[in-house]
Amino acid sequence: MATVGLRADSRVTDLIEIHREAIGGGERIAALTTLRASGRVLVGGTRLHFHLTAARPNRIRLETAAGGRIRIQGFDGTGQAWETDSASTERKPRPLAVGSAKTFVADAEFDDPLIAGAERGYRFDFAGEQEKDGRKCFRLLVTRQLTETFTLLVDAATYFVVSRVELRLSPGGRKVPLVTDWSDFRPVAGVLLAHRIIVTMDGRALQETQITEIEANPVLASDHFGQPAAPFAVSPGN
Repeated sequence: MATVGLRADSRVTDLIEIHREAIGGGERIAALTTLRASGRVLVGGTRLHFHLTAARPNRIRLETAAGGRIRIQGFDGTGQAWETDSASTERKPRPLAVGSAKTFVADAEFDDPLIAGAERGYRFDFAGEQEKDGRKCFRLLVTRQLTETFTLLVDAATYFVVSRVELRLSPGGRKVPLVTDWSDFRPVAGVLLAHRIIVTMDGRALQETQITEIEANPVLASDHFGQPAAPFAVSPGN
């Protein structure tokens, strides 16, 4: 039960328990340890096909393809986040830039914060209710290891996590809201997962992801999340 270390607020404890049951229950969640997903991403008017593999607690590999360009990024959970790019003259993997690596590693978390709980360093405060697209949501203030702060919105009808709001520096140096919205929840091995993800910054769309397929617990090579020797082919997807 992901309540160890939470603030003394029974509303938070109850919300976490209901959320866990709403998306599939503890047994099914624990059994889902690896995912392989594919779909499309729209970024700045460019459409990318992607294949993503993720494993608990925070291993990830993302392959994208557009216009003949293949880019692969990965993180094995312990070392440096890396990338390899077919458009680069340097064919071997290279470390991701510091800012990109921080975001990529943060996004590598397999479980949502309410499932990951205190074991992954999350702390929660209940912050009342808020409307989101005409629906009532519960608002949680989340901190992690005293360095990361953001807000989660939990739909009061479904108990799904539907939005995350954090402040990021804009190119002009202002702190503006970065909002991630999740929708189109479908069962994967009995666990309800979002298949549509929209990210906006300061009200402007940054990217929209539509997942077309998710495979539960695929068999992976032991070095799947490690750095490849060179770029390799990505199928174009759907």
